[in-house]
Amino acid sequence: MMRGFTREHIRLLSSLSLLEVFRMLGIFLVLPVFTIYADKFTSSGVLIGLGLGAYGVAMAIFQIPMGRLSDRFGRKPVIVLAMIPFIAGNLISWHPFTIYGLIAGRFIAGAGAITSSSMALAQESVPESKRTAAMAFLGIPIGLAFIMGIILGPLIGQYLGYSTIFLISAFTGVIGLIPFMLLKIESPLKRIRYMWGRIGIDSLLIGTAGLIISLVLLSIFYFLPLYYDSVFSSGYEIVLLIPLIIGGVIAIGISPVAERGRRVIFAVLSLILIIASIPFIFLAPGTSDIKLILVTGLLVFFAGYSITEIVFTPIISTRVSSEDYGLNMGVYNTMQFSGQFLGGVLSGYIIGLDFSSADLFKSIALLETLSVIALAILLYSGFRLTSGNALSG
Repeated sequence: MMRGFTREHIRLLSSLSLLEVFRMLGIFLVLPVFTIYADKFTSSGVLIGLGLGAYGVAMAIFQIPMGRLSDRFGRKPVIVLAMIPFIAGNLISWHPFTIYGLIAGRFIAGAGAITSSSMALAQESVPESKRTAAMAFLGIPIGLAFIMGIILGPLIGQYLGYSTIFLISAFTGVIGLIPFMLLKIESPLKRIRYMWGRIGIDSLLIGTAGLIISLVLLSIFYFLPLYYDSVFSSGYEIVLLIPLIIGGVIAIGISPVAERGRRVIFAVLSLILIIASIPFIFLAPGTSDIKLILVTGLLVFFAGYSITEIVFTPIISTRVSSEDYGLNMGVYNTMQFSGQFLGGVLSGYIIGLDFSSADLFKSIALLETLSVIALAILLYSGFRLTSGNALSG
């Protein structure tokens, strides 16, 4: 995976990885326990879902303007600027006093939208043939942060209090920002003359698929703490750990193959895996061997989800003008984080806090239908261009 990267490439990607690791660690620490934490402030499943999704909707709102500003003024200053609300929002969520304060804190933290700018910086700084490898380079440490967050979040919440997680999230944001600020970055792009740019159709198509996948992800993480934390009080983290590690390894293993003109094919495969996983996860409570069914479902899901994380962005970057990288990454991430918001809110409405078997069947039906739509969108994107370039993604 390191072949074809110069020292400058490795230095830049390492700095971005470190920043993303500390930022994403803060996010992932919160994800597996947020429902439990928010339950102390309200008995409304909808408000809890709104708090869970507030981060995503703020990210959705700010991705496009931040991405386009980075096209105009450079990636580094915009990334540094965006980390300020991320840190402030987590400090507010540390002691929000009410559910509305928690929702506000989550929204402010989400306004720190650096994903579009950092993805654009990574994609424009390496050769086109190495863009999937660059995403895998970034994805490995982010995957580790994901694993650490999922494991440590419940443990920190149990022994230090759930509010402490938000304080740690703010602190990790500061730590990640320091080495990035010391990095000298000269953008290879010329400054654009106009704030409006061209949004590619593939950015919208793949972004829609990303929206649905994020919705499924948030629905799963809304559901898991409510049920499995009470059933597996001493093993909830391990149940998540095994699928996360194996799924991540599978995704990293396919990245060299995806580089050889098969990105869209693997994107389609990722949706098939996600579709197959949903019944296992949501029907596990009604089975006799809950752990085996759940681990199987999560393993298949995270294998599919991890693949989307390393192939979707390179597909977009190869189909848009270099002057519009930040804008189109912003479109993709806006839709992806909109899916997080919708996933949180819909889960609060459909699943609630005292869910029944009927609620779970409704959730499965909705998530499966949406996932099939996402699969159809990817197939259309892959075959849209008759020249065959789409399939090489």
